Amino acid sequence: MMRPLECSDAQKVSWATYLLEGEAETWWKSVQRSVPTGYAWTWAGFKTKFLEKYFSRSCRSEKIAQFLKLEQGSLTVTQYEVRFDELSRYVPKALEDEEYKLEKFKEGLKPGIQSRLCTWDFGDFPELVDKAMRLEKDFERTVHSSQPTRDAPFRPRQPLPAPPIPAGKPRPLVS
Repeated sequence: MMRPLECSDAQKVSWATYLLEGEAETWWKSVQRSVPTGYAWTWAGFKTKFLEKYFSRSCRSEKIAQFLKLEQGSLTVTQYEVRFDELSRYVPKALEDEEYKLEKFKEGLKPGIQSRLCTWDFGDFPELVDKAMRLEKDFERTVHSSQPTRDAPFRPRQPLPAPPIPAGKPRPLVS
């Protein structure tokens, strides 16, 4: 939220607390009364206090567990990235350590995409996501182009399954 503004911690805290309304504003005023006058809040300190108040420990634990189990599954790479970003907020290591973030994202991708990415080195997260999206599109093109069309001159037939044995008739014994 505050990254594009490139402002100091004090400015970030000032801006964020200015936007608080109602119960959140009342809560913040009580927090300020509990610290010495002139206390300089850091952005990390404010976020920690805010999350403690509005996201219980059990809620945060659940979000961390969801992040650690997250896999692409039936999601597109774009949908997976959005979910990954949403949940990574609850895992500070994922945001601080770029290498961890890259590996965790790759681990959750579909096996076909993951196996193609394992030989690449990525400088940053957007580069990895871009490559995964390109591979996904390539897989889609491959699947669509390999499916037979109605105009195909020859389609081999699949063998018919064996007919079921009617109920009530004994099966012949093979000796």
